[in-house]
Parts: sequence; structure tokens; C-alpha cells
Amino acid sequence: MIDIALNGNQPVVSDPHSPEVIEELTKTIETYRELMLASDIGAWEYFTETGFLNCNEEYFLLLGRSINEFDTTGKGNLNETWINLIHPEDREKATARFEEYLNNPTDKIYENFFRMAHADGSWVWIWSRGRYVNNKQGSNAKRLIGTHTDVTASKKVEEQLQLEKILLRTLIDNLPDTIYIKDANGRKIIANVADVATIGAKSEADVIGKTDLELFNNDIGLRGYHDDLNVIQEGKAIVNKEELFFDKEGNKHWLLTSKVPVRNEMGQVERILGIGHNITERKKNEEALNKLNEELNLQSEELRSQAEDLKLANAQLISQKEQELEKAIAQGKFEIASEVLHDIGNALVGFGSYLNRINRVMERYNIDTIKNLALFIKGQQSALELAIGADKAKALVSLTDSIHKSQAENKGEISTAVTELLNILSHIQDILSIQRQFVKGHGGSQDRKMVNLVNIIDDCKAMLLASADKKGIQLKVAVAPGEYVLKGDHTKLMQVILNVLKNSIEAIDLEKDEKTIEINLSTANDFFELRMADNGKGFDAETGNKFFKRGFTTKESGTGLGLYNCKSIIDSHDGSFQIQSDGPNLGAVTTIKLPCNSVAIQDKAAL
Repeated sequence: MIDIALNGNQPVVSDPHSPEVIEELTKTIETYRELMLASDIGAWEYFTETGFLNCNEEYFLLLGRSINEFDTTGKGNLNETWINLIHPEDREKATARFEEYLNNPTDKIYENFFRMAHADGSWVWIWSRGRYVNNKQGSNAKRLIGTHTDVTASKKVEEQLQLEKILLRTLIDNLPDTIYIKDANGRKIIANVADVATIGAKSEADVIGKTDLELFNNDIGLRGYHDDLNVIQEGKAIVNKEELFFDKEGNKHWLLTSKVPVRNEMGQVERILGIGHNITERKKNEEALNKLNEELNLQSEELRSQAEDLKLANAQLISQKEQELEKAIAQGKFEIASEVLHDIGNALVGFGSYLNRINRVMERYNIDTIKNLALFIKGQQSALELAIGADKAKALVSLTDSIHKSQAENKGEISTAVTELLNILSHIQDILSIQRQFVKGHGGSQDRKMVNLVNIIDDCKAMLLASADKKGIQLKVAVAPGEYVLKGDHTKLMQVILNVLKNSIEAIDLEKDEKTIEINLSTANDFFELRMADNGKGFDAETGNKFFKRGFTTKESGTGLGLYNCKSIIDSHDGSFQIQSDGPNLGAVTTIKLPCNSVAIQDKAAL
């Protein structure tokens, strides 16, 4: 039985020279050798006095080499077996570290990292560890023993991690967004360049270890600190929260902030990852857009109000003209007609001024500004999608485009309406001029002059063309070859034709696919025959028999004087006036006949 005990690092045996001890020691050495081979660990022993480096076979196997390639006779071989195999970039540092340990022996472990040349031309990272060996008396035996471990794989991982860390840091420091990491107490442990600038600090060192309460001594700091605590305590992320900040000059800055909890393997929140995207320009654009929308809405409401006023004024003017003109004709007093014409003329002047004012307003209304804004936002859609998201960017583009189209349509409709009204106003003024000439030239007499029916028809068509086109009604005129000149009252004949055509326009159903009024002028049996046919509502025989009774009307706002006066005017020209229809919804035909050789005849009806 061998009694072996450990006293510190030195084994104590009862008889170190006994065969049993020698055998036991041999087995122990073999066990350690096998253990080191199995562990891929190279062993070395260095003698300081001779400079000899004694290495086991595994030492060289780590380098793809054989122990037989090297001198193992006990001579100084440190250069051959170690120094010359070290990578040139590591050699000076590695040998200096070894020399330092040799010259200053301590109880501490010698440790060194360096690369050594592999037989295949690659480099192997070696972790070298060792220490001095003391003799039995506990003094330095001038001998070191140690191990070599291949740590190439872990070194590559370490280098890759270091490279990725550098790349990641370079990335976040060059991003315009603020990026930071905080510990479980809300203290910053990483802050990129943008975050440092937003805080107003000079360097990252100035913010590390501080909470928002320390960095912002106001409501902003309190808000941020409370958010941090909520993320840490509740473990819920804050995503895309709009936050207002102020720089040193007091200027507003908006950030879209997100804070995400980072958990350890136990599921506990130990970090906060934060990012803030600067949306100041977007907020400014939103404010500008909202202000522009308000201005556009005000302008739109103003234009709608003016359009309604214009329509009302036009309706009142037409109603006033019809009432006054019919009253003047019915009473047959040129003095009243003269006053009416004067009043209407004044009203037309005022109405014309109002139309011109609207035109000036429309000229100042620059639709191109809205168009340019819509095009700009549409052109920036990609950038907006990155800033506010694809849905919001698409909605913003659609909103501005709709505003532009709506305002353009409103402007077009108002401009068209004003143009039509100006044309109508011009025609009315022409008629007023004719009326004034007749009133001025004839006084109370009923003298007739030569008039051309074709010209009268053309004038009436021009006056009603805009109204007919707006309702989709076609005015078709067919004049047979010949001269259509007779003595008559130009103004009154025009009023008859206008009245008939106006009744036809009002009688046509606007929902019809085809809406037409046909005007035919021809000569038959020494008479000029003017035939006006429409595909309107028509009427039954009973209604037709009442048309020429004074006061009868089928209109809700009619006076019953229009057709009565028309027939009286035609009768005064020795002509005939008839209206026929095959029944309801079958249209109507008005036929006026005037003698070709008409002479000056006194009106038979006092108008």
C-alpha cells in the first residue's frame, strides 16, 4: 500500500525510490499525457539556464507538425521551436511578455496570446499559460512548465464580434435618427451622435450614466423618465409616440419615439432600446397644409356664396325683365316702356359690374399654387412613405389631388357661368338698344320698317343658344331659299319668337335621350311661314283651346299674358298664330304666318 498525500503542490510519499512508487508515478504521468492528448493541449517545459524548450508531441500537432522536425537534445532551441513560428505582427509583444515573466517571477500564472504558423500556411491562435516550478525546498528551480491551447475558433468569433460591433456603431452614429440604450434604472449606457446632439451635449461621455431627469431639467425630462419606468416595470413597448422637444434656441423639434424592452434569459427587463425619428419637417408641412386647407375652404365657400348670389341675381333680373316687359307691352305705353328700359339698363350695368368683380376674383384665384402643391407632394411620396408610412403618404397625396381637382372644377364652372351670363347680358343690352331706338323714334306711333325674319331668327337663336346647350337641347334652323323681308315691328316680332322658343325649352324633359327644337322658315301662298316644333311635353286639346285666353297659364309662376300678347302682335301684322299638339308627351308645333306684302298697319291690340 502506497501512502501518497498532497501537501500544497508537492506530493509526499513514504518511500520515493520504492518500485511501487515508481510504478505509480509512471502511471500518473501516462494518465496526464493521455489526458492532454485527448484535450488537444500542447505541453511545454522551459529551462531558463540552457534556453531549452522541451515540448510534447501535441505541442507540434497543434501546428500540423511532427516533434521529429525539431531538436530535442536539450540545447537552446527557443527560437526554432517557438519564436520563429510566431506571427511577425505578434512576435515582439509575445516575446516581451515572456521575457517580462522570466525576469520578474511571481506566483501568478504566465498568460500570453499570439499566432503561430501552421504547416499548411495558415495561422493558429495560441493561448499560452504556465508558471515557475519550485524545488522541494520551495525555491525557484529555474524551470517553467505550461500549456498551449488552440483558440483560433474563439478568436475568430471574437474578431467577428468586434468587427460587427464597430460596423454597428459606425452605422448608428451616421444615422439621422436618435438611437440609445438605457439600463434597468433608466440611465443611458449608449447614445449615438444624433442623440447627443438632440440633448445638446458635447460628447457621449456627458450623457452616459444619466437619466432623462438629469439630462432635461423640465417637463420633457419628467415625461421621458416616466415612459422609461413604464417600459421597465410593465415590459410593454412604446411605439411611434410623437414627442415635442426644444433646442437651446427654443426652436420646436418633433420626434417619433419608440422604446422597446430588452429581456435577459430570466425574462426580466434589463435594458431599454430607444429610437427617435425626427418628424419636424413633416409636422411643419402638416401645419402648412392644414392652414392652406382652411384658406381654400374659405375661398371655396366664398366662391359658392358668390355663385349662389349670382344665380339669384340672374333669376331676379330675368323675372323682373319679363314682368316689366310684359306689363309694358300689355299696357301699350311707350312712356312706361322707356322707364322700364332705363331701369333695366341701370340694373344691367350694376349686374355687369358684379360679373366683372367676380372675374377679377377668379383671376386672383391662382389654381396653379394648389396644383404645384399636389404635384410636389406626389413627387415626394416615396420620401413621405419612409417618414409617415405608406398609408398616410397615399392618403396625403389623394387629399391634395382631390382638393386641386375640386377647386379646378369649381373655378371652371364659375368661369363658364360668368361667361354665359356676360353673353346673355350682351344680348339683353342689344335688345334694350333696339327697344330704346324704337321708343325714341316712334313715340306713341306704330310705324313699321322693313325687317328681315332670318336676322330676327338668328338673333333669337343666339340669345337662347347658351341656355339650350346647357340643357342638351339642339336648335336646328332650316331656311328655304328666298327673301324674307317685310314691314313690321322688329322688337315685337323678336319677342314673339323668343317667347315661343322659351316655352319649347321649358317644355322638354331633360331626361330625354334626344332633345330638339326645329325652326323652319319657308314661303307658301304669299305668306312667310315660320314653323317651330319641339319634342316636349305637348298638351291635350282642352288645354290648347285656352292658350290665347288672357290670364291662362300652365306654369306655376306664369302670368297668362305671354301667348295672349304674342297672338295680338301677330294679329297686328295681319298674320296668324297657331299652336298644335297630338297629345301629352308628343311635343308641340307653333306655326306663324305673315303676309309677304305686309304694309304699315296699326296694332290691333294695345300692348
